[in-house]
Order: sequence, then C-alpha cells, then structure tokens
Amino acid sequence: MNNLLACPVQIFNNLFKLAVILMICMMSLVSFSTAFADAHEMEGEEAEEKPMEEKPKITGWFQIDVDSLGTYFLVGASHPLSGGISFDSNIYVNDHLGEFDMGISFPVIANDSMALLLTPMLGVGFNYTSPDGPYALYPQIFAILPAGKIFGFHWTISTVKTIFDSESLDELYNRTYLTYALNDIVAVGPQFETVLGLGEGGGLWAMNFGGRLNLGYGENNTLGIYVGYETKKDEGETGLTGRMNFTRRW
Repeated sequence: MNNLLACPVQIFNNLFKLAVILMICMMSLVSFSTAFADAHEMEGEEAEEKPMEEKPKITGWFQIDVDSLGTYFLVGASHPLSGGISFDSNIYVNDHLGEFDMGISFPVIANDSMALLLTPMLGVGFNYTSPDGPYALYPQIFAILPAGKIFGFHWTISTVKTIFDSESLDELYNRTYLTYALNDIVAVGPQFETVLGLGEGGGLWAMNFGGRLNLGYGENNTLGIYVGYETKKDEGETGLTGRMNFTRRW
C-alpha cells in the first residue's frame, strides 16, 4: 500500500482560490433646463465627448495532441492585466487524468523586431479513477520567442508525485523547437526533447531530436508534425517517434 504523506486539503483549496475583483463603472448624466441656460453658463459646455476605451481582448486556444502519452486535449485562455502582463490558465485532459494550470505571462523583451514572453505556471493533477485527492503538482515555465519569420518555443515541466505518494518518482520534461517560416503557410525547424527521472532510481529516461513542420490550416489554425529519433530506444526498435497536434486560436 502506498504510504501517502499527510497534506491537509485546505492547503490546496487556499492555493488555488482566486480573488474575485468586481469593477463597477457608473456614468452620470447631467441635464440643464434651457430656461436657465443664459443665466447659468457652464465651463466646458461644448467639451468634446471622449470615446469609451476598448476592453482588453481575452484570447483563447484549443489543442489536440497524439504522441507516446496517447490522445489528449488542452484548452486555455489569457486574460490581459496591464503592462503586457496577463493571467493565463489551461486544462489538460488525457483519458482519466486531468490537470489545471494557472500562471502569469510577462514580456522580457518587446520591440518591433522581436519579443520574449515568459509564463511560469503551477498546476495540480487528478487521477479520476479513484477518489484519492490530488495526483501530482506541475511547476512549469514556458518561453515564447517570436522574431519575424523565426519562432522559438521552450517548455519545462516538473511532475511532482512524491508529495502525495512517497513510493513514486518525480520527473522533469523539456521541449524546445525553433521554426523558420518559408511563407505564410509552411514553417520548419529542429526540435529536441528530454525526460529525466528525479531522485533515486531516476536518470535520463528519454532523449529525442528531429524536425518539426507547422502548416497553416486557415486563419488561426496550425497543424504541427514532429518526427524524431529516440536515443533511449530498446533493442530491436527503430527509434522513430514524434507527435501530431492541431491548434486553434481565437
């Protein structure tokens, strides 16, 4: 039987409680009687009416992936705050496993030629096959680099299971790719991935590299294909691996 570490449920409830901020905008309309208009002339009577400010746009995305973990779905959104900073959240669903992530995105570099956006996040995962509380924590960080025709992406995520099950192993996953847009539809480039087992009994579990192809499937749609070679393959295996995904943004 797994030796679960004691961890009060209240800790996780408090960790993921979001403060709800309600903003109420009130407008006052002032009317003046024409009978007193001449006797009570007001400054700014002919002041130009200011247009209402446009609300920041909330963006969202949906993605379906197929790889060594099976077929899984992701959906997320970005809520603008101020100064280029936004609150981001997403969910990950894979069969009976579910994960909710939230974090803050902020620009490190932002100019006319390039930008570097960092998004540290923290997620909590559940295995819904049993009513046994959280399954793992997922501290992670994304780095996105758009620079003209060049687009860079990096993702590091740690799966922390030992806080709930002392007999499990934690792991660290890395994914990095860089693409160059040949035109408005096709972008190609290299990709590299690793999986590290942490702690006693861990080690380098997977390391693969290869090429990535991104195809534009109409406005805001991208089909991604990664074909790589797994260096940690078993004897008799070809080592051919990869991933397919479809992403829709709005």
